[in-house]
Amino acid sequence: ALKNQPQPTVLTAADTLVLTSGDDNTLIQTTGSAYSQGASYNLYAGRVGTNGEGTLRRGAIKFSLTAIPSGSTIQSVTLELYCSNAGSSTSFPIVLKRMTASWGEGSSFAFGGGGAPAESGDATWTHRFYPNVFWTTPGGDFVATVSATKNVTTAGWYTWASTSQLVADVQGWVNAPASNFGWLVQGNETTLKSVKRFDTHEAQPATQPKLTITYTPPAPVLGDLTNDMKVNGADLAVLLGAWGAAGPADLNGSGLVDGADLGILLGAWTGP
Repeated sequence: ALKNQPQPTVLTAADTLVLTSGDDNTLIQTTGSAYSQGASYNLYAGRVGTNGEGTLRRGAIKFSLTAIPSGSTIQSVTLELYCSNAGSSTSFPIVLKRMTASWGEGSSFAFGGGGAPAESGDATWTHRFYPNVFWTTPGGDFVATVSATKNVTTAGWYTWASTSQLVADVQGWVNAPASNFGWLVQGNETTLKSVKRFDTHEAQPATQPKLTITYTPPAPVLGDLTNDMKVNGADLAVLLGAWGAAGPADLNGSGLVDGADLGILLGAWTGP
């Protein structure tokens, strides 16, 4: 009978989280030595000019999502990048594609798009982690599906607005954190001098990447007094410690923690 005590209604409101990237790098196409930009202020996307032998640059960017509670539902995802050097003012599309393998950000540093010799742990055109872990395909492992597109012209802020695919990407990473490898940032790879430069998390705070995620956290589990989405011995200890008093352990809202609340907790028991 105690399991049928009245239970309070809990409404779950959407939350918004703004993150800066945890890792970002540039995959620099080369035919010989490995180059990278792990600790650089910028990442590049597109094709360089003849001075750089017309080779390609692909950005890689990843955000930690550990602040989003497990079981949350993603509502919208928006990425903002600051283009600090557009080169040509011609408009070129910059696309995001979900990456399918982990990659690294080492200590290589360069001011220009030519990069610097790769350091241990760097992602390069051929390496996921320099010097011994390689991409399946040179240039990065990623899906063909475009998650979002934005045309970039001159320097300034650009926003990749929320799409169903961006939402699906982040939802998948929240559901399976080990699959979060971030996005490839890919530019025009046909036209010479199409490359665009964007600031990374090493740049000044005012121009660092910004990922804005709106999500609905999972509804609280009645009886979960330790906020770990489980009802177990830890919650029982909290309830017994509050016996005879008011507070969060008063699960039926009677104003007092007593046997009725204990019955509700035991009825919701999930175990370890």
